[in-house]
Amino acid sequence: MQTQIKEKIKISIAAIVLITLIFIAITVTYKYSIEGETNMPFNLSKIVIGSMVVSSDNPISNDLLENEIVQNNGVYFEIKKNEKYEKEATIKSIEISNIQVTKEPQKGNIKVYIPNTTENKKFTYSDNYILEGNSLTYKGASKSDTTTLEINNQGGIIGIAFGNTKLGTYNIMSEATIIDGTMLKNMNITDEDIKFAVNFDFVINTNGKKYKTNIKLDLPPSEITQSGKSSLEITDTSKYIFKREK
Repeated sequence: MQTQIKEKIKISIAAIVLITLIFIAITVTYKYSIEGETNMPFNLSKIVIGSMVVSSDNPISNDLLENEIVQNNGVYFEIKKNEKYEKEATIKSIEISNIQVTKEPQKGNIKVYIPNTTENKKFTYSDNYILEGNSLTYKGASKSDTTTLEINNQGGIIGIAFGNTKLGTYNIMSEATIIDGTMLKNMNITDEDIKFAVNFDFVINTNGKKYKTNIKLDLPPSEITQSGKSSLEITDTSKYIFKREK
């Protein structure tokens, strides 16, 4: 009789321990799904978006007096080292991958551009700098250099651009032409016409671990047909939940 009672007590204790362990596992998993990584070696500290209208560098066939315009959206990401992270860490690469246009503009055609420093410009809107595929990778290096798609392995700034093309042309000889967002009004293009949305994964690859989040952006961030340009600085990046990749 006593043996049976002892067995029942053992089974009850084992069941309680198992239920407790399952509860802890569920709690930890749920907390991770909400908070993600809370102590990464490097953090996405800021996103800055600059939007306006620029002149395309693509030649207009058989007409040197006309040039295309592009509604450009330069997006910059600042990566900072986490000073509270106690282990040694370096950036192996930063990836902007699985790039998708989730909402097309009513007018124009979206193209993704890689950075360059041609003629002291961070981005040149020509077919030579259109991103091939849907992924852009910056490699960790001793210093940041956009021309070679490198970022300082202790943190830095990287960029990508989304250009709305095929909106129209302008006469390059016209002195009255101001190349900015107000040009669109004269072409009967509204702010609503050029709104679009993009979605991509953002991966911080360190020497040992990968951390990934998903970023959604509505572009341009505000109206440009009246002011000529718009900008947005996102300093609260806590909504971008990074999770470790296997």
